[in-house]
Amino acid sequence: MFKLLKRLRGKENELEYRLSRGMKVGKNCHLFSVATIDGAWPWLISFGDNVTVSSDVRILAHDASPNIVGCETRLGRVDIGNNVFIGAGSTITCNVRIGDNVIIGAGSVVTKDLPGDAVYAGNPARRICSIEEFKNKRQSERAARPDFSKMHRWDEWIDAPEEDKQKMREQLEDGCGYV
Repeated sequence: MFKLLKRLRGKENELEYRLSRGMKVGKNCHLFSVATIDGAWPWLISFGDNVTVSSDVRILAHDASPNIVGCETRLGRVDIGNNVFIGAGSTITCNVRIGDNVIIGAGSVVTKDLPGDAVYAGNPARRICSIEEFKNKRQSERAARPDFSKMHRWDEWIDAPEEDKQKMREQLEDGCGYV
């Protein structure tokens, strides 16, 4: 996992820094936003197994806004469970627990605990549906839409021939597909 991150994002120093200062990361995690994970308090942040943190996700274990009213910086743990996907551009604030089997939609702001087995989105993040409902919807959609994994693996598409990319663009003109 860490070799992939180093190769794709060049974040080895940022990741190693946070790990050396106590951030916990489970197995099979993909952290595409290492630089925006709180570097001042990394020992307060933990990730379970099978977690994906998309690009431009901010994870904060502190809140300095109380300083403006004469209070000290507020601290809180951020514990992210197993089988969690955090969409691009989301923010996870301090003192938040995210349960197992959770999807957080892109651009969401998580300010309180999110129980497991559900999909959340919005600002503030709120429950959209259960994981089972999400699974059924996506499986039905996938059966009816183009499957590009038959042509190339997801990580090979960047170097795919232009004619394959054009074919993808054409097939996605009226909706989503899968890879």
